[in-house]
Amino acid sequence: MPDSSTEYDVAILGGGFSGGLLAWVLAARGMRVLLVERERFGRFAIGESSTPMADLVMRQLGQKYELPQLHALSTYPSWKEAFPNLQCGKKRGFSYYHHGGVPNGDRIDDGFHEYKDQATSPKRNSLLVTASPSDTWADTHWLRSDVDAFFIKQATLAGADCREGTVVVSAEMGEPIRLTLCKRRGGEDERASQMVSSRWLINASGRFGVLPENLAASIGLRRVDQQLQTSTRSVFAHFRNVGSWTDELRRTNQLGDDEPFDPDDAAQHHLTEDGWMWMLRLDHGVTSVGWTQPSGRDRVDWQRYASLQCMMRDAKFDDATPDWIRVDRVQRMQLPIRKQHYIAMPTAVATIDPLHSTGIAHGLIGVARLVDTLLSEPVRQQDLLASYAETVERELMRIDSLVAMCYRCLRSMSRFEAVSMLYFAAAIHSEEFLASGGDMHSPMWFLGNAEFGNLIDATNRQLDRNLTDTELWNWLRPRLQPFQTAGLLDPAVGGRYRYTGEAKG
Repeated sequence: MPDSSTEYDVAILGGGFSGGLLAWVLAARGMRVLLVERERFGRFAIGESSTPMADLVMRQLGQKYELPQLHALSTYPSWKEAFPNLQCGKKRGFSYYHHGGVPNGDRIDDGFHEYKDQATSPKRNSLLVTASPSDTWADTHWLRSDVDAFFIKQATLAGADCREGTVVVSAEMGEPIRLTLCKRRGGEDERASQMVSSRWLINASGRFGVLPENLAASIGLRRVDQQLQTSTRSVFAHFRNVGSWTDELRRTNQLGDDEPFDPDDAAQHHLTEDGWMWMLRLDHGVTSVGWTQPSGRDRVDWQRYASLQCMMRDAKFDDATPDWIRVDRVQRMQLPIRKQHYIAMPTAVATIDPLHSTGIAHGLIGVARLVDTLLSEPVRQQDLLASYAETVERELMRIDSLVAMCYRCLRSMSRFEAVSMLYFAAAIHSEEFLASGGDMHSPMWFLGNAEFGNLIDATNRQLDRNLTDTELWNWLRPRLQPFQTAGLLDPAVGGRYRYTGEAKG
């Protein structure tokens, strides 16, 4: 790397989807953008499941900043037509299956592995929540290595200076911020360095990002993981030859005739009293699989559950992940979000949990807010950034509270369904708000309604009382009604919530 000095408007740390997309949009609007990634571009990452809110934000970014590629990526069919070689999977909604059962030696006969007669309801231990009205408007699972690399390529084509295998060895806060960069070779930092300057420094480094010590000290960076209620550990990897859950349900006569979508075309959740397994199926034969457990419980092998073992019987690790990746605690959070001209993306501030698939949506909302802010008149920027920092922190705490509540209810499908509807009510409200032209800088997930926050707190108090499932439903259902329009917590639908929102066009 030559020993020279270069000036930029924005320097971005991290080459994941939020950093790459931010670089692309800003460069396309004429800003001088530097993006540095300490590893290589397009590497394995989780946080792979999009949502209606995420796709809506993507579409709005494409329209506002004249980037038609983003509009194409906002639904499964348009993605496949425009970018057939960019790997993804179809997502029609969220499917949940509760694997209770009776221990049989080292195995748990969980009820899904054996044939059921016609008199047995296939819906008693499952929940399907539809996210789109048809395949035409389906959401997507992202192969993050492909999508992240695509955003970096587009950013480069738009004029951004994107460098992989590059580390920031020091940073001096000021106006401008001065960064010292060096290349990495074989895991070691080279001696040759380059000094660059930038008006803004954006941290988009994700959960494994490390800031230079002098930068962390100058902004007062601190870990605040203890503020989060959710505490889980996880193992995850990509596999080939994972069995079809839809086929397994059909084989055992437990696939309903009126399912709103194919259970495999979903963010698939296999719930147990010990934890839960996600399965996200991609079109090229790879399935993202993760096993997540509450930290305070004994470690339990998912292979104890007969039907999970059956699906994974022929599975082989994909080349991207030759073994399970283990994270002892998923949750982490660091503050401040903003200090002078340093700003952190939501994905750099915190990781909450894979449950509810909020990461992509929150990252994209962060991109939309920061693009608008950095392209605004300087007189508006300070107020927008103060609002951004406060809003992102509050949103993360809201997501945490909604996720933590669900972990309290893993032992019962009925109980889990009841409390998960608080999350779906908040997500649907945010989607409808944005679709109607609502301000992107406004807080999401019903943060603008104090009564909804009170309902979350009151529901936790009811859980403390150890109500029966029926008592919990009877208490929560009338109290949720003022906050939802989608027929949530309707016992008549038998855990099958069909799409009731507007089309995404």
